[in-house]
Amino acid sequence: MTLDGRRELLAADPAVSCNQPIPLAARPAPDMRASAVDYRAAEGIYYLQDIYAGPGLDGVPRGAIRKLRVVGLEFRAAGIGSNNSGGPAGGALSSTPVSIGNGAWDPKIVLGEATVYGDGSALFAVPARTPVYFQALDAKGHAVQTMRSWSTLQPGERFACVGCHESKNTAPPPGPAPKALAAGVERLKGFYGPPRGFSFPREIQPILDRHCTRCHNVPLSFEGKVRAAPPATAAAGTPPDKAFSLLATEVVDLGAKRRWSEAYLALTQSRPRAGGARPSGFAGQIDGPWVAWVGTQSVPAMLPPYFAGAARSKLITLLEQGHYQAKLSREEMDKIACWIDLLVPYCGDYLEANAWDEKETGKYDYYLQKRRRMEEMERANIEALLRAAR
Repeated sequence: MTLDGRRELLAADPAVSCNQPIPLAARPAPDMRASAVDYRAAEGIYYLQDIYAGPGLDGVPRGAIRKLRVVGLEFRAAGIGSNNSGGPAGGALSSTPVSIGNGAWDPKIVLGEATVYGDGSALFAVPARTPVYFQALDAKGHAVQTMRSWSTLQPGERFACVGCHESKNTAPPPGPAPKALAAGVERLKGFYGPPRGFSFPREIQPILDRHCTRCHNVPLSFEGKVRAAPPATAAAGTPPDKAFSLLATEVVDLGAKRRWSEAYLALTQSRPRAGGARPSGFAGQIDGPWVAWVGTQSVPAMLPPYFAGAARSKLITLLEQGHYQAKLSREEMDKIACWIDLLVPYCGDYLEANAWDEKETGKYDYYLQKRRRMEEMERANIEALLRAAR
């Protein structure tokens, strides 16, 4: 077609699409780049030259970042139940949700932590073919900045970045060899155990049971609101602010098809979209009085350091200052902070705390097994490739 709209038929073949024809011309052969993938490896390697380079940690003093938390993501096999999120980025629907609305969309698998050296460098290995993102942690283990996308490495692949949210056209700043290169590739340090999906019932509820439920034990009403008075059996001299529940009692959410706990709904200040004995959807208050987290529909532009999270949550401050007789260990404080910074997930995987009927359970299992079969086929193909290369 010419500039003035005149057209001429050049080729037509009912067996071959010609929707986007490209004129052929002699061109020099492009340089061939060798593949960086080594299917004999099980890991990939990330290298960070200086985490303080770039605007992501603008104003944060050097030495403040001690570790990188490496978080893996698991993606749903099928959609069962849903809830809604809203915020400056608009509205969104999350299927097979693992948290209340405005919380995490996917299970968060804490793979471990990597050292950030004094010069801001880090060098560490992660499982290959696993979507991961990073959180920069301060000395308290609180997230200063969170990566809001994810990255995946193939086996044996190496990936490097200059800093935190630096321009992709930025060259590494000159200077001495980073300390991470001298130290060598680091294996991730486990977060109080092996890698696992972060589960509120398994990680947080036991802490509440040990320290909190002796006072915070007033059940929620069916409308999701707290009752105005403590139970009649409360002992004299007990704290007056215990008129809400931190119990593990389940509340069925017919919209999300989940069984949240009263403790989870209370801490996230969640309210049902519809009342009644069995609520049909909850949304959490991201800037609530106790827990503040980065909402899934937060402003799309880059967020400043300490925008939200454990460092800005009143619950953390209250526990650090001492709340009556509650004295938490460092491990317990770290787990609560991690839960907040992971965007308050409830389920460690898509099956946990589900309120599915037999048909819905069968649907999810069907697609999950289909995925497993495809994964097994791929593993067999890679093994055949390796055998042929020997």
